[in-house]
Amino acid sequence: MLLTIPVLLLPTTTLAWIDDDRHGSIYTGGYSGEGRWYLSGAAEVGTIDQQLTDADRSFSYTAPKIAVGGVGPRAIRFEFGWSRVISEDQDWGITGFDGDLWLPWEPHRRIRPYLILGMGYHKYYGAESDFLESNNADNGARSLNAGLAVMGNITKLTEMGITFRYRFITWTASAEAGEDVPDANATISSVGLRVQRLF
Repeated sequence: MLLTIPVLLLPTTTLAWIDDDRHGSIYTGGYSGEGRWYLSGAAEVGTIDQQLTDADRSFSYTAPKIAVGGVGPRAIRFEFGWSRVISEDQDWGITGFDGDLWLPWEPHRRIRPYLILGMGYHKYYGAESDFLESNNADNGARSLNAGLAVMGNITKLTEMGITFRYRFITWTASAEAGEDVPDANATISSVGLRVQRLF
């Protein structure tokens, strides 16, 4: 009987740690960060599938990411981030900026999920720059972003989380009259680990 009591108390204690104030825990409630700014540093690991060349269409990569963001009404977050994706052989890279909205679910909990939606602008640097130039295109590209994140508070103002992101990047060549110039596309799928501080 005595062994049963701690087992029964464990789920309640765990729920209180991640849930809101109705559980009465000193560790819970008010973790949305609403009305604050934050600075974030992250490392991403992922895969690029590209159509710039006929060979070696898929690459693995690691990338740093730095972001600054704010938490607005209803705890919706808006974020402006920079990342630098480098191929494994260091032959080329994609550097760019993303502007994302983070839509929360139960944002006052200590551990909470987000839906990420956004857009970006990226520049390609590397061996295939001539391909883009030959199609009357520059190295600039647009992207559509989507993803999921799970964030948790280490302290009231320090957060750590994991992100799952997908970016669809399009280099649009400027076709002359009567010509059909295909787009050169790439998709980036990544998993990231981030730490951020609210101010």
